[in-house]
Amino acid sequence: MIKVKTVKLDTDSLTETNWCENDFYRIFYAVLTAGIPAFERYVIKAVRDMRDDPSLDNDPRLRELADIFVQQEIAHTRAHMPVNKQLNLDNFFMGKWGEKISRFIAKLTSKKTSLAGSAFLEFVGFGFFEDHIRKDVLDASGFHEEMQKLWKWHLSEELEHSFIKLKVLNHINNSYWYKFWGMLEGLICVQFFITVLIPEIVWRDAKANNKKFWPHLWMFLKGLGDTDWGVNGESMRRYFSKDFDPELKEAWVQDHIDKWIAESGAQTK
Repeated sequence: MIKVKTVKLDTDSLTETNWCENDFYRIFYAVLTAGIPAFERYVIKAVRDMRDDPSLDNDPRLRELADIFVQQEIAHTRAHMPVNKQLNLDNFFMGKWGEKISRFIAKLTSKKTSLAGSAFLEFVGFGFFEDHIRKDVLDASGFHEEMQKLWKWHLSEELEHSFIKLKVLNHINNSYWYKFWGMLEGLICVQFFITVLIPEIVWRDAKANNKKFWPHLWMFLKGLGDTDWGVNGESMRRYFSKDFDPELKEAWVQDHIDKWIAESGAQTK
């Protein structure tokens, strides 16, 4: 069974300019870090709203996994918030409005659609984690030790629980309808959780590192074009499949979970 873990960080050793040497990945992970609290609140609500669905009464393990997922996501938010404050990533005008708009969109749809939307983002986004593992991003991009610990712990838990929401959804209602509209909701909401932050974060990063904004933005956008987001024919087929079991994973996934948990010093609660 998946366990909830926590990591201890020395946030005082982090500054806006020392936490990652690579310009692209510094901005990339700044955008993720800044957007995580709002995104985590979205997925937590989506799972909480469905964990008491009567359809789960005949599979208490799924309900237990849903509870563990929520606890892990709460732990992620609590770990990222002091880091965001230390790195001046906790106060973005567009981020606040983006979250409000995303909440409004989620209120217009059913709870099952929001569960499908959050499942789509994390399950299909599994390819993003695989891409960064393949490129050895966390070890080869000049990350500060504390940020390495934070992201190795966080991503190891994402690898651990990436199947849970899709498995719960498949058990409650494995229909193409919910998955299709959930996919649209997820894609729309992630634009407000993440994309709206890019100009402001690039501007702040350029200012902190004595860079010019437009070349800095162009560098970042080119980097995004080279990023594998995991949205491809195979991942989409698996997302919409009525037979695919998302809990089945290749051996390398568990190997990286074990390796990163050890390197981050994360402890089971």
